[in-house]
Amino acid sequence: MEKQEEKQWNSMNDLLSKIGSQLNILEEEIDVDIQHTYMGMLEKLLKNEKSFKSLCKRAQEKTDRLFDERVDEKEKQQMLIALATIDDIAIYRTIETFQKQDSKLKKWATVALQQSRMLIQSTLMDESTVYVSTGLGGQGSLLRYFCVYLANDNTLLKSFQYDIARKETELVITKAQGKIEEYAFFDKYITFTLLLPIEAELKEIFESIIDECNTYGHFLKENIIITNVKKLTPQEIDHFLATQAQKQNPAQPL
Repeated sequence: MEKQEEKQWNSMNDLLSKIGSQLNILEEEIDVDIQHTYMGMLEKLLKNEKSFKSLCKRAQEKTDRLFDERVDEKEKQQMLIALATIDDIAIYRTIETFQKQDSKLKKWATVALQQSRMLIQSTLMDESTVYVSTGLGGQGSLLRYFCVYLANDNTLLKSFQYDIARKETELVITKAQGKIEEYAFFDKYITFTLLLPIEAELKEIFESIIDECNTYGHFLKENIIITNVKKLTPQEIDHFLATQAQKQNPAQPL
């Protein structure tokens, strides 16, 4: 972790510690690109207040259009955005029903459902609450992360090294009040999906894990991949490793 990133992380932790019980981590795994597109459309719609109020009224009066296959996708996207701004349990249930369907707009509906839930919860609690949303979501007061431990160059991982990595990770993560959800082993890397408190010191946690693993033979690189945006596919990880290798060993000119 670079010094600038570490400072930003510490500042975030300081802010979150002051917020305390007003913090609410949203559990859904939601594609970050879809979140950005959703918020961009919402911002654009809100620029014309009169038009947006009219949209909200129409959407509330004709919620059945959400379930009509003849209605085009863009109209449904706008309807979901509008409905998510209405503080009404019945509207929330309508969005929820639509979100449960297997449709092209399922992810979009998940964002709308999340927005609607935040609005209703804030009203019921009658206080300002900070909501944290990431691509991988979370559970309770824990954030979800996807991590990749990388084998040292020219090293193919062996079964006993997988066991060491799993046991050491479980030990450190549990001590940090987190938990492992999933793990998978590959020839040149190991992946973990895990949950950690939002205030967890990630740099210290993963340095500790890698250092301890490497006391049994220096088989892991000190640097790891960690993200709370998405779970990387093996193809994406392989592409990343190939790109890194190319940077380290660029082709020599003839």
